[in-house]
Amino acid sequence: MHISTLVELLGSKGSDAHLQAWFAQHGIGKPPTTISANQGQKSVKDKLHDMEFYFALDIINDRFYPPTVGARGSLLSHFKSATLFSRRPKGNPPKPEGFWDGYVQPAATLQDCLAYFNGRLEEFGDTVYFEKPLTGDVDVKLWFCKRRQRVDTIQLNLHEDREFIGHHDFDPGNEHNTTPQAATLVLKWLFDRRHLRVPQALYEAGLEDDHQAILRFAEQHLGNHVWAGQLHDSPALRSVLAHTRTTRPLRLDNGSPLHLFDKWLYLKAGGAWERHQALYNDDTLADWSASVDAFERAVVLDAAQRQAFLAMLDDAYQRVQQAHPA
Repeated sequence: MHISTLVELLGSKGSDAHLQAWFAQHGIGKPPTTISANQGQKSVKDKLHDMEFYFALDIINDRFYPPTVGARGSLLSHFKSATLFSRRPKGNPPKPEGFWDGYVQPAATLQDCLAYFNGRLEEFGDTVYFEKPLTGDVDVKLWFCKRRQRVDTIQLNLHEDREFIGHHDFDPGNEHNTTPQAATLVLKWLFDRRHLRVPQALYEAGLEDDHQAILRFAEQHLGNHVWAGQLHDSPALRSVLAHTRTTRPLRLDNGSPLHLFDKWLYLKAGGAWERHQALYNDDTLADWSASVDAFERAVVLDAAQRQAFLAMLDDAYQRVQQAHPA
């Protein structure tokens, strides 16, 4: 048993014969072949060798994206990550001889880690975090405790990007997306303000202000998603986009909140916010969920309202830039 084999196995389908044979050879439980959308992730513990292996269906890496549907509607699992070492209060059992050869290991000092990771680190209080690629798809990650001067955790992970808009947001068949125009308008804003890393020829051709045209653009040029790697590097932009996906407000340095959830911006741009809130807070409705969903689906923005939506994002981006200058 050696780390290099795990590096090669990462990314394998749970049903992969080579992966299943390796698990069987080392007396580990069977890798899951499918995962339901509600589960998202499954793990298999290797108590004998003190490791844990994780399998997932939604991996933010173009090699595995979007998730693949298997039999009976479940989704195919892939070997996503492995916790090779996690320090235990009563000590950890030793790995097989030679397991760590050529790789950073639990006995490493801070200087050893700095050398292995080429001096690249992030600090979070008492923790020093290290990360580096081992292959195009696999990263090794390590957490080091400064106070105790020891390695706490070592992991192997498939390399993942940061997702801002996923394939489900651009899926016309997604019945849970009651304001589908919201995602395409965010993409339109990214295009019009030239935040996307796309060829100049695409910018010169322009992007029509039309929901279906934007969906086609997302499919043809972005893989039906918007990830950090597809954007020009900007902390303000990432902060704004992250908050378009959550009801949690973005707080500026002065403490003032910016509510940027794209569904809410969409309803406000369409002049439907107050009516929506009245319905949302009406606990006398016989079928509250169906009523709210039907109301949201009925809101369709005209050209002027779509421009109002984009203007809201402009205003938010400028305020965040001013609060966090580059």
